[in-house]
Amino acid sequence: MFDSDRGTADITLCIFPHLREFIVVDAREDRPGGPAVLRLSISNILGEDFYTQVESDFSKIIRRNDIGFLELMSIPQQVEAIIRANSLKRIIAELGINIPESDHGPGGTVGVLFFAGSLLALEGPLLTEAMQELFGNKLAPQAREQLIDQLLELMEQERKSIRDTTRQDIASLISGKGGPYVTIWESSGN
Repeated sequence: MFDSDRGTADITLCIFPHLREFIVVDAREDRPGGPAVLRLSISNILGEDFYTQVESDFSKIIRRNDIGFLELMSIPQQVEAIIRANSLKRIIAELGINIPESDHGPGGTVGVLFFAGSLLALEGPLLTEAMQELFGNKLAPQAREQLIDQLLELMEQERKSIRDTTRQDIASLISGKGGPYVTIWESSGN
């Protein structure tokens, strides 16, 4: 089901695109207390320190004297990389892992599972099989059961959020209150 040729990540982030919380599976053997399943809130990650650091990093990109036109066009990708790196640093800090400022990563492997599309459709035995395949013996059976219970709960919340958003989008289309729109083609009148 999953490509496990690379081995298991030390830390796995289970992200639900429409929710304000996520699950972290910290499977490091040297973690105080052993491997654990943690449920974190985005508000713990996106604090003032996060925004200050992103603003500082962004400022460094756009204020360079040697920036050329081609580099200006790649700013969206650079901003995405800044946000990803700073988010990961904050998550790692939230887990109590201290990384020296000179290091660029957590010192292990970090995997990300986006619970959307077909992954969001996993339930029951398939989800249990997938988690067994991903974490094997790195998680105790009790921790794996805790993970599955929390995943099922957040997966249901994610599906509900998607349904609600879809209903709102359809209602906005029908009522004409959809707000800004994108024009695919427009006649200039000439």
